[in-house]
Amino acid sequence: MDPNLLAELHGEKWRELSTLAKRNTLDPEQTGRFLTLYQDASRDLSRIMTVAPDSLEAARLSAIVHRSRVQLSGVSAGGLSGLSRFFVVSLPLSIYRLRYDFLVVALLFLAVATAAGVWAGSHPEVLSTFGDHAERRQFAEHDFVNYYKENPNGFFAVGVWTNNAWIAVQFVLLGVTGVYVVLGLFVNAVNVGFSGAMMFEFDRGADFFLYILPHGVPEISCIILAAAAGLRLFFAWVIPGPTLRRTQLAAEARSLLVVAGGLVLLLLGSGLIEGFVTPNPLPPVVKIVIGIAYTAAVVVYAGTLGRRAHRAGLSADLDDHEAGHQVLATDR
Repeated sequence: MDPNLLAELHGEKWRELSTLAKRNTLDPEQTGRFLTLYQDASRDLSRIMTVAPDSLEAARLSAIVHRSRVQLSGVSAGGLSGLSRFFVVSLPLSIYRLRYDFLVVALLFLAVATAAGVWAGSHPEVLSTFGDHAERRQFAEHDFVNYYKENPNGFFAVGVWTNNAWIAVQFVLLGVTGVYVVLGLFVNAVNVGFSGAMMFEFDRGADFFLYILPHGVPEISCIILAAAAGLRLFFAWVIPGPTLRRTQLAAEARSLLVVAGGLVLLLLGSGLIEGFVTPNPLPPVVKIVIGIAYTAAVVVYAGTLGRRAHRAGLSADLDDHEAGHQVLATDR
């Protein structure tokens, strides 16, 4: 469509949107109108960028849409706006976008871990590869529990946090390979299953769940989320859609790196739980509830703010003037 014609047809709506975007407060009726105008203007901008990204109409509408996006996100334009946008828009939106990917990966992880545990528990020859009967008993009755108690709480918490954060970052960054994430998840799931099998072999199943659930629920959730982000990056270049392969990959990478940074912070919480709650002589139910409550808080945070940003049509990516405009691909 001709940009001049589009400006002539929708120019009045653009001006109305610009006026509303400059207001500090909006009543419910104005808010609904503002959201409708913003969505329409975003579609108009996309059309203009496809045919004339360097036109005056593109520059004008881009400024209006950007100002409106800031208004919708509720982020001030002060010196802390970038930090505020990260926690209010970018991080929750990036996690929210991965909700279905997370569910698929989580179900596969649990399926592999359960299958590995059942298989090892029903085949003594498999368990024997981890040591003789005395060594496995030592692991089940002493080593598994002592692992959480043999080091000072603070030192242990920092150690597991840095290790898990490094794994999460690798899963996101190296997710573009596809193989690294799949192999890493498979190995972790099998290890969990085999460890559980050895614990159940000596009737220590209760200890297995007591010591793995408090920190395991938030920790494994973060690792699975990192894997989901990595696999999303992999499919971005394998199946890029209508945009250029490099453009789609770059856009997903910028958004998913937000997930990597956020997971480093979220895993700090699970590290503190593993270092201070898991070995603590609290009632088992209390320790498990603490881990579940922390995970639920993250879900509510991402679900509430992420859904809000998603419905507003916001993006965790950089703005067009920072990242460059997308170009439709006709031949790769």
